[in-house]
Amino acid sequence: EARTANMIPALAHAHFTRSSHSIMFAVRASASASLASAALTRRANVGAKKFNPLACHVARKSTKAKIGMTVVANSGEKDPNAPYDIYRDSPLRYMGYANEVGEAFAAFVGETGVVASYGVAALYVFADTFDKGKKAYEGEADEDQKVKRGAIVTLDTLTWQLLASVFWPGSFIRVMVNTTTVALSLAHLDGIEVNGFDVSKAIPTIVGLGTIPFIVKPIDGTIDTAMEMSVTKALNGKIEGVQDAGVALATISACLVVPPTLFSVAAAIKAIGA
Repeated sequence: EARTANMIPALAHAHFTRSSHSIMFAVRASASASLASAALTRRANVGAKKFNPLACHVARKSTKAKIGMTVVANSGEKDPNAPYDIYRDSPLRYMGYANEVGEAFAAFVGETGVVASYGVAALYVFADTFDKGKKAYEGEADEDQKVKRGAIVTLDTLTWQLLASVFWPGSFIRVMVNTTTVALSLAHLDGIEVNGFDVSKAIPTIVGLGTIPFIVKPIDGTIDTAMEMSVTKALNGKIEGVQDAGVALATISACLVVPPTLFSVAAAIKAIGA
């Protein structure tokens, strides 16, 4: 009985010790899991701060949107929140394609008709430029900056429109039309008539008209980028240093060289079939 009485406290002590160790182990395991979870959360947060593709994409889009709001000039991308613009949202905008259509119909309208089509396109460009400059002037809250803002938007719009709406597409279409005409001539397919209609004249016209939808967006996008790197940047006083100025000058110079180069290529192609 004495031995049994002595064993009871010992067993109770052992049971209490094991229970304490189990509790401590559980607490340590729970603490370790919590620390690990917190560490993973911190790592994920740090990673998100270092690089978030979606955030970067949104930032780029926001920057572009701000640029578009700063200088109202250009392109084919329509802001759904923008007010109605008669020169961009109505059938009047098709006047901007007049010279491209004129180049496509060169075989039917002759040189005089082509020149007249450029006059129609130029009329549209000048009207749109005046409209954008006027809106920029009236929309500027600072009275001291009204003239400056109006002038900046006017020059930016005029440059973009002349390049993207008139001379770049016009020169591309002329190359396509002349190439098709010479190819038909070299293949001895010129002069083909169907019921008195000269099919050989219609084919280059169809090719020219068919080319228009495929060159609009690439040209608009190229001129957009070039303008942001050169004219728009300079007009808004964003040129920083000699290197930046050199890039801007080289960019706009390259844009200005493209149309006369393509017109020269078109003339050389035409001479082959003469």
